[in-house]
Amino acid sequence: MRERLLFKKRMMLIRIVCTLMLIIASHGVVASEVDYLSPEEGGPRNWQVSGITTALNLREEPSLEARVIKRLPPDTILDNLGCQQAVGLTWCDVQEFGGGLRGYVAAEYLKPALSPDGSVATGPDTSAERAGKGKYDATGTIPCAQALSQPMRECDFGVSRAGGGYSTVVVRKPHGGSRVIYFRMGKAIGADTSEADGFHDFSVTREEDLNMIRVGPERYEIPDAVVLGG
Repeated sequence: MRERLLFKKRMMLIRIVCTLMLIIASHGVVASEVDYLSPEEGGPRNWQVSGITTALNLREEPSLEARVIKRLPPDTILDNLGCQQAVGLTWCDVQEFGGGLRGYVAAEYLKPALSPDGSVATGPDTSAERAGKGKYDATGTIPCAQALSQPMRECDFGVSRAGGGYSTVVVRKPHGGSRVIYFRMGKAIGADTSEADGFHDFSVTREEDLNMIRVGPERYEIPDAVVLGG
């Protein structure tokens, strides 16, 4: 009887040790192989400042001794340009979302950013490349006008999506040519303007779920459903 009890205790200890080893191993994989991958490696395209109540230091180099170039408030969205180990810490190379200052932040204060559809966009953004090849996820018409005094009319479009609100919309102009409009995380960030266009200004206003876009004198109305799908 005593030997049987000792045997049961040994088996219980073995199960506990095995369970702890599995937990430790799984946490190691999450932290080292998933959380801080670049988009090219399958990581998130964007980070969100998290776990800090004041502001996060954006530094010139991956070091606590490096100069602070900006203080980033909580919830700031950043582009993920890759992470690395330096001076005993994990540092991420980031840029302010939509263009801005670039620098390094401590990875422990970052989490993958949620897109408007509730997903985390991972991997490289292939929407522009696919749109350039005419590989569209959807086609249809949207209201557009090519001059300020011109009434809106329906223009054909094609959209290529890369998940998480990353989309490239190609609008066919009524009298030939096209206009390409780029979206990231559901937000219109720019168009394919060139010197030939006279460096047209780009602006966006929102009205409920409608993106009202101006590219110089041109006007486009693109619903969120075009960008996000579904």
